[in-house]
Amino acid sequence: MENVIDIGIINFNGGEYLQHCIGSIKNLKNVSCNLFILDNASSDNSARDAQNVYPDCNYLFSDKNLGYAGGCNLLLENMRSDIVVLCNMDLEFADDWGEKILECFKQNPDVSSIGSLVIDKETQIVYSSGVFIYKDLYPLCSNDKPAREKCYEVFGAYGAVMAFRRDVFDKIGTFDDDYFLFFEETEFYWRLNVNKLKTVLYPQAKVYHHRSVSTVKYSPLKLYYSERNRIWTAFKYLPLWYFPLTFPLSVYRFYVMSKKGLPGKDGRGNKVNPLKIVMVLLKAWGISLIHLYREWKKRKGIWSRTDLKPADTLRIISKYKMPRTELKVK
Repeated sequence: MENVIDIGIINFNGGEYLQHCIGSIKNLKNVSCNLFILDNASSDNSARDAQNVYPDCNYLFSDKNLGYAGGCNLLLENMRSDIVVLCNMDLEFADDWGEKILECFKQNPDVSSIGSLVIDKETQIVYSSGVFIYKDLYPLCSNDKPAREKCYEVFGAYGAVMAFRRDVFDKIGTFDDDYFLFFEETEFYWRLNVNKLKTVLYPQAKVYHHRSVSTVKYSPLKLYYSERNRIWTAFKYLPLWYFPLTFPLSVYRFYVMSKKGLPGKDGRGNKVNPLKIVMVLLKAWGISLIHLYREWKKRKGIWSRTDLKPADTLRIISKYKMPRTELKVK
């Protein structure tokens, strides 16, 4: 394996964060990076500004917003290195991140994907040390500081930064364009798991994240796409007898989350209206059910390519289960 990584950045109104991200990648030690930036129909000219400062990167400009899933897929069409990374524009990489990622892949030939230790840039608190799963397929980023420095197995990587062997996409396909926004990485990691492909978290590979720059934390938009896409994922991967149970499980999950305390305001200072949240959830459930026939075709395709069965999804949930006490608002 050569010391080369293809890194693809999805940019949407990234402002100054995009240049900070590119700059941190340029400062990576002992690794050569081919950098691809997809501008997802931004209105702030951030990609053009970055192009003036860093003209040696590969820039792609979309006339329409492809969503995160579509943006990742377009980047992958242009990435050829053995190791590829997909990330948000609101990250900054530790200067040894690249060599740590390559070191982990070289030492673990059975690993298909690596997650990084994601640290909140402002608070310096660990935000993600791996992704785990609740019984309705809701993902949780563990925010425990790892007690060990070696890699350990997790369900998946936090979607803000994901490192893969390039041949993974030849084996199981790319991201689901229909998801548009949110949960696309969770669905993809379900495909990895049912195809017996391994993901680890490497605590020594550190990135720093400015959270919810392109979307508003606790916003109805975020809630709608997350819940709609979670239902599609549950339908594709769970046993059919179990799928209806995800609805009361989700109601219970939201109840626990509300008991822990919903914020009074979203990330832009707007008041969070509980009734509006309920209406958004009902809309997400209704729209998701309308499209189940389309998801049925995808479900058949997924399970035709593996010797596992939908019942094995429950075993995977048990392996990477999220304790009820860990439920929180994302």
